[in-house]
Amino acid sequence: MRLQLALLAALCLLAAGTARADEASGTWTGSLEGRGNYFWETSTRVIVPEIEVKVEAPNGVRAGVGELVDVISSASIAQTGSDVDAVFTELRHGIHAEVGKEFDLGGVQLDPTVHATYSTEDDYTSWIYGIGTDFSFDERTNKISLGVTLVNDTVEANNDAAFDGELNGITTTLSYERVLTPILVLTVGYQLGYLQGFLGNPYRRVVFEEGAPIREAPPGSRTRHNASAKLSLYVPPTHTALQLLYRGYIDSWDIGAITPELRVLQEVGEDLIVRSHYRFYAQTSASFVRSDGSAYPGASAMPSGPSSNDPKLAELTTHTFGVGLEYRFSFLEHSFLDFARNASIDISIDRYLSTSTFGDGVMATAGGRLPF
Repeated sequence: MRLQLALLAALCLLAAGTARADEASGTWTGSLEGRGNYFWETSTRVIVPEIEVKVEAPNGVRAGVGELVDVISSASIAQTGSDVDAVFTELRHGIHAEVGKEFDLGGVQLDPTVHATYSTEDDYTSWIYGIGTDFSFDERTNKISLGVTLVNDTVEANNDAAFDGELNGITTTLSYERVLTPILVLTVGYQLGYLQGFLGNPYRRVVFEEGAPIREAPPGSRTRHNASAKLSLYVPPTHTALQLLYRGYIDSWDIGAITPELRVLQEVGEDLIVRSHYRFYAQTSASFVRSDGSAYPGASAMPSGPSSNDPKLAELTTHTFGVGLEYRFSFLEHSFLDFARNASIDISIDRYLSTSTFGDGVMATAGGRLPF
């Protein structure tokens, strides 16, 4: 019902935008997009339907709003407050919005955007909001992007009414994009993030040599550095696009990671694009994690320092292989469905192989986009 209401609201916005364009004798544009996402690993299943509508007014003001629902089924750790573990299903509702406008200042284009995301579930509430700005110059062959994003989360535990945690953070981003030649584009970026508060899972327990297992206690702050680069090449004779990506990561928990990736996009005719990619990921372990289930040393159940047994904070490597298709309905041009001639559908599936104790997994998505 919630998604039906969101779809109805999006269609109403679409109709309102068309009507106003007639009234103002201007040109309104936009798009309506729906998507379904699926994630699978040994102990978890996630289904995420989402919808988004975007509009742009004749004066260049852009606005967008979207909603998603996470349906998560996983092996619980008595999260419901009972003493029996079972398959536990929870819902997370999220809504996001953004507004932006480009200002042409002669030889420079300034394009600021503000955005906000609110999500909630039965034991977690999150606010994410921020502002970003693009500066384009030299006939748009150079672009500098700056951004600041804040996060304010509230964490609870269904099996412990006394638990009340908070998480606050800030992330700043800086990137530079340069069109080197008509077929070659280079992008480099840097991201600095700082988080403070409860950074763990209120249901995850760690074991000490004596005493009952207790809630994990990671450090109360985390500083993250992320550097990235992307080189995009288009090969006109074969209608092929190649992208080489690399990301390096390090944080104050002693986790370091590298992520090289290769993407290939191939045009097949005028309407079909085939995408494939391979990504390698390797990370070191956080200094305080015990992912093998062994007990922390100590004479009591109270830790003397940070503790966690989160497998995703341990040393691991992952290989991800993916393929996707995107198809545009240009054959509808000059038919009674001419309004959908630029509509498209896409589908993709990724298979990853991981050394994490969570095991291997599958990610898939399918969706459609209708410009107007």
